[in-house]
Amino acid sequence: MVNEGGGTSRRTRRRIPPPSFTMRSLLGGAKEKLVHDPGAEGPEGEGEAAMTMMVIVYAVALGLLIYEKFVKKDHDHDALRAAELADVANFKAKLASQKAEGANADDPDHALTDEEIRDKLKQQKWTEPEADNVSPEFRSKFIRTASFGALDTTDKGPVRDALYWLSGVNWTKVALFWFVIYCIWVFLLVLSVMGTGFKLLGGKDSAKMFDVVDNPISGVMIGILATVLVQSSSTTTSIIISLVGANELSVNSAVFMVMGANIGTSVTNTIVAMGHFANQDDLRRGFSAATVHDCFNLLSVAVFLPLNWIYPFLEKMTYEMVKDIETCDKETDDCNKREFLKPYVSPYSKGIAKYNKDVSKYVSQGYCMGLCDHSFSSDDLATISGMVCEQTDAGANSCGNVHSEFDATSWMSGGKLYKKRVPAYIKTDASGLANTDDAGFYYACPSGTDCDTVTSIYDEDANDGAGEVTLTSLAANTVYAVCPHPKTGLCDKRLLKGGLALDEWKMTDEGAGTFLTIWALGALCACLFCIVYTLQIIIKGGAARVLKKVIGFNPYLNMVVGMGITIMVQSSSITTSTLTPIAAVGLITLEEMFPLTLGANIGTTLTGIMGATVATSNPVEAMQVALCHLFFNLFGIALWYPAPVMRNIPLRMCRFLGHMTAHPKYGKVFPLVYTGVVFFAIPGIAYGIAAAATA
Repeated sequence: MVNEGGGTSRRTRRRIPPPSFTMRSLLGGAKEKLVHDPGAEGPEGEGEAAMTMMVIVYAVALGLLIYEKFVKKDHDHDALRAAELADVANFKAKLASQKAEGANADDPDHALTDEEIRDKLKQQKWTEPEADNVSPEFRSKFIRTASFGALDTTDKGPVRDALYWLSGVNWTKVALFWFVIYCIWVFLLVLSVMGTGFKLLGGKDSAKMFDVVDNPISGVMIGILATVLVQSSSTTTSIIISLVGANELSVNSAVFMVMGANIGTSVTNTIVAMGHFANQDDLRRGFSAATVHDCFNLLSVAVFLPLNWIYPFLEKMTYEMVKDIETCDKETDDCNKREFLKPYVSPYSKGIAKYNKDVSKYVSQGYCMGLCDHSFSSDDLATISGMVCEQTDAGANSCGNVHSEFDATSWMSGGKLYKKRVPAYIKTDASGLANTDDAGFYYACPSGTDCDTVTSIYDEDANDGAGEVTLTSLAANTVYAVCPHPKTGLCDKRLLKGGLALDEWKMTDEGAGTFLTIWALGALCACLFCIVYTLQIIIKGGAARVLKKVIGFNPYLNMVVGMGITIMVQSSSITTSTLTPIAAVGLITLEEMFPLTLGANIGTTLTGIMGATVATSNPVEAMQVALCHLFFNLFGIALWYPAPVMRNIPLRMCRFLGHMTAHPKYGKVFPLVYTGVVFFAIPGIAYGIAAAATA
């Protein structure tokens, strides 16, 4: 085939993937197998599309606010409030009349408070049947038009029945339903962008927060802060598992951090509940529904933290369960973590701002001074370790005297240095030793030395290309090369790696973090406002009755529903944040919200378990942490839910918090103070104290 330039072009045949592969990708296949094709470079891209989607939500939310404030007059709200008060008065009068007529005194309605009466009446209004506003003339015209004049309302048959049903469909509600789905999609995108903004705002120092975990209390506080930072306990747990796999964190410390992550994940729906400031009853119901998540997690931590501190039963139990698990073999197994929605959301959030995970990983794992990118044999590691590390009185090797950053847990195993910790260069002392206080241990070329001419103690071409230590007798006061492929300057790169914020807007890391955090918080509020406003139109009458039947069928089924939704979206924050507005408007009661939240808590543990199943290093420890997360939630549910006496404790706590929002003096500021103290002030102060003590 000849092109216009006279050259020859060959048509390449694209390999069409089999249907099974396509379905596997749609159902959460490996991230590397899901190839995203952004198309040719140009002004249109994922970042622009993501910003456009958020701007649309902003515009719709602004339009609705203008409509509520200026078009829909205030007297409408006053009339609605007056009608609600009149309904409460009528309900009380009806109860008094029934009681006077000798009605059953044990009727639970007689013990209801004013708030409970308002909640009950609100729920009844949701489930009231809607009037049929479709006129017979419209139905007749619709059927005649759709059937090209062949049928009318007086005819019979399945086709006529189908057209008759279609003529009664509220297509406005159908369109609004798809708008809600769109808003939920943007909500997922906004959470991802917000997490990137928080991480950029925290800077490289935020990656060091795991370094100060030296006791259970600091572990819990760091878990809370880290989860608030990334807006996802699933992400925090995955980071913790990776640190355990890299020997940067012990399983015992990781367990307490997972407990903190469970608390931190409830910050999102607590913030969501604050979007109901305009209606006092909605704010009370919404804040109670949101904080039931907080109360459950806080109570569970209060019980299991001291127990696991006294005796690490979670660590020991999970070890017995997984001690025989094998490392995922990259040569024969698929060692890629399964994910569901993230591969579809991630390209758009990264189009706005791409976070450099490698830099944060190097900071958190202590590789800022450098690392060795070469694989040594076990014998060579033993030889090098004995050469550069002194032997302690206990008979173990220690490099603490030659490198200030040495940490026995993350540097050595079995008396040998990890391969990444092997030095690039060493310098002997006056006696020709490299493991004394006067010796040198370097990842970069020592100053004043021409490292191109130094002798290497390791020859990577020896032993038929397998590499071998070839020099063990060292001269005094001499620099030797050890690692053939050292890497330095790993932490000098920027955290902002790409996206519109870097490529088009030329922002700094701090500037991008500030802008994205503020922009995403506003978009989050806009999304939730649109979702709540639209759901109030859609979920009425029949839809509300169906929802009530499903949720009211069995509380343990609600747990399964909450777990299933969370597994699909891989975020308990999204599940609870979507349910909170529905509870705020009175459709879901607090007793129904509780098991849905518990199910979401279980569902969010799946991400960590899936990540641990494909661990390529320390798989036993990685799976231990993932299972500790699961059993912490299961034991919490077993303690706080089945027995009504125990169940009432978290329910009373969150009801009290909800009632505080109705306080005549402090009600408006209480949600802000509560959120700031529980999720920011207390963990932040504890982290500062721990960091200062560690320093």
